[in-house]
Amino acid sequence: MPNPDPYPASVRELLDPTIMFKPEALRAVRFFARSRPWHGTLDERHHKFSTLHDDLCAAYGLDPKPRLIFGNDHQTCSGKSCFITAMSTIVLRGRLSVVTYLHDLAHARGMNERQMCRSSINLFRRCFPKSWGNVAFDGHMIRRRGRDQ
Repeated sequence: MPNPDPYPASVRELLDPTIMFKPEALRAVRFFARSRPWHGTLDERHHKFSTLHDDLCAAYGLDPKPRLIFGNDHQTCSGKSCFITAMSTIVLRGRLSVVTYLHDLAHARGMNERQMCRSSINLFRRCFPKSWGNVAFDGHMIRRRGRDQ
């Protein structure tokens, strides 16, 4: 039986400059971008992601707010991150990834895989234009150029 909720085949089919986001969500992600989320100690970076999480949960009216747990070791990619539906918990593992976080938050918002990919990639593209210029497409995912994942 075919998967009723397939991942998209490519990033290109997801790109949509007209996609609309809640103004509060855009403000939260732009504030987060200005905080330079890849800079600082691991604790400082966790704090930045936690603040974004609080702000986006408020913007999208997620009540109760999903838990956010970090399991970083800097040696692995973010591919083992996930949203655990039964526990309403986002687990970020490996390198901290903005797109992975946005994708897993979209899980908490009830989106299907195509919607999650479309939302997370376009929100990142809009709020992190410099970083967007340094990504490579890998199927339905983006990766920072030059980084082994």
